[in-house]
Amino acid sequence: SSCLSLCARAAAMKSKSCSLRQALRFQRPTCTVLQRRRKTKRGSAPLVSRKWWNCLPHWIALYAERGRHRKCWEGHRLLSDCQDGRRHGSCNRCGEQPRAGTPIMVCQTCRFSRCNDCLAGARLPRLSEDPLFHGPNQPCLLKPAFGDNALTGRGTVIVCPGGNYEFLCPIEGYPIAQWLVRHGIQALVLRYRLLPKYCFRDALDDLEAAVENVRRHRDGPVAAIGFSAGGHLVSSLALRLARKGRQNAEPLDAQILVYPSIDGSDWLHPWNHGFWNQDCCKNAPSLMEGQQALMGGRGFAAPPTFIVGSTSDKVCPPKEHTDVYVEALKQRDIPHHYVRGNLGEHGFGLDKSWSEACISWLQARHFGHPVKTRTWAGHLLAGRGS
Repeated sequence: SSCLSLCARAAAMKSKSCSLRQALRFQRPTCTVLQRRRKTKRGSAPLVSRKWWNCLPHWIALYAERGRHRKCWEGHRLLSDCQDGRRHGSCNRCGEQPRAGTPIMVCQTCRFSRCNDCLAGARLPRLSEDPLFHGPNQPCLLKPAFGDNALTGRGTVIVCPGGNYEFLCPIEGYPIAQWLVRHGIQALVLRYRLLPKYCFRDALDDLEAAVENVRRHRDGPVAAIGFSAGGHLVSSLALRLARKGRQNAEPLDAQILVYPSIDGSDWLHPWNHGFWNQDCCKNAPSLMEGQQALMGGRGFAAPPTFIVGSTSDKVCPPKEHTDVYVEALKQRDIPHHYVRGNLGEHGFGLDKSWSEACISWLQARHFGHPVKTRTWAGHLLAGRGS
């Protein structure tokens, strides 16, 4: 899908002649530069050289989710077939086995199969066309194309994908923005700077710049949603402004943290850091900035929070991450909603186990379309939110 790129440099917070308000008003792809930068030939270069693409982590390669052609996780083309109940098992996405005689698509090399319902879902862009995989030196806000009806909603949510501060996970980017847009909430995906070339402060600068510019050019409340490392980034923003003595000027009206990485000690572990490129270990200590405060110590700060943790998550288990953060919220009487349970392994992304409750929580804070309520006589009234 076409996207709108809004270059967001953190050093300068002043917008140029084409404002962000204008950019959000028109559907045609345009670019709003927030800071003049020297043109470079490698400005849109990929995060990783093409010769290493076959070695990328599976959650970045995502052959089964990308491009026009249907493929399996190994990149083999899928062919049309029929479920016979013997040769083909359950769908590799939803886990359900279609009835015998149902058309499906299968891989003849491996046992991969997809049902028609899962095949009908939206596709991610090819790796060569994915803006989250390109432009490592150009932090920006990305907006997928949508209809005019989505612009009638209230509030803006900045989407911060995870990726261990090394990549930006595509299923935690555009699909999340599209989900929010369907509920009348303006959504922008933040492409922030990553390791190993940049450090944690650069990524946090990008988020702070994005929030300030959205506040300057958009009406209504502003929130941010972060997944995994993106959740660590979003939750760290309030700590930074609290250290600056700006507790009264909340940068965000709300934050949503989905399986966030709160305890960053693994990033310093020689084997458990999870980095694909070992060079990331050089700037990994920068990720520990404000770690004590983030774990509930002195300097802890947070806006109203919606937080999600899965008991089957072995990467960010709730006992070490979300439980600790929620306890700090309780001690300071910060409004929060905690969804905890066996929701799936790390990286499950958008799921009904938390998404429906999250939309209701956002609507109560004046995001999205006004909630309609009924009187005793059954007449629809526009809700005012709570």
